Amino acid sequence: MIRPLKLLTAAIATATLSLAAPRPAEAQFTNPYTFSTWNNPISSSADTAIMNRAFQRMIEGSSSSSAPAAPAPLSASTFRPVAAQLMPQRLAADPALSPTERQQMAAVYSDLLTFYHDWLGQEGEQRLQNNVAGAMTYLLLTSHYILNNGAELSQSDQEAMLQNFNEALSSDAHFQTLSAQAKQELYEILVISAALPLALFFEGHEVGDPASVAEAQAMVEAVLTAILSPS
Repeated sequence: MIRPLKLLTAAIATATLSLAAPRPAEAQFTNPYTFSTWNNPISSSADTAIMNRAFQRMIEGSSSSSAPAAPAPLSASTFRPVAAQLMPQRLAADPALSPTERQQMAAVYSDLLTFYHDWLGQEGEQRLQNNVAGAMTYLLLTSHYILNNGAELSQSDQEAMLQNFNEALSSDAHFQTLSAQAKQELYEILVISAALPLALFFEGHEVGDPASVAEAQAMVEAVLTAILSPS
């Protein structure tokens, strides 16, 4: 499925850090990696219950030795975008930030989505563009990568994870009744929630900053806790 994450993390880290870095004669920009001022994107989603059910179903599916007789097509978790992007401006709308800082934060989130979309195309994984099961898989893959210091899952494990998420969403009545806009919002929140700590983790390793690595791990733990905690 998805080959090593390092090329993506390098690109994301470079672009995101260049946006976050203060420019000459400008006020210090609030670091989007700083956990104390980072608003967990998952908390902005009204569909956390869908994520919770899908992740629980994925866990149950991965521990089961039996596969569904007729796996659901990946189209069951795919949507048609209603706009280029929906969530960057909303997630950046933090009243504690100045207008300039909000604009910069929105640009960071926008770049995270763009890099993910383009990366899938470069990897020949266009099937996962605009696909919620794919975004859930990406979040779990990056979480595993960050919490296990760069260890990646096998291709077969990744594909099984994707299938389990897709099966969960295909049988989730609430998800299937969501509008295309709501599915796109969920997709973007998942991608941003995965990509931001991944970039911080990569940067921490590149510059030898264990505090940044620990911060990335804390961000991932907060995301997973928000998803897996019963509502």
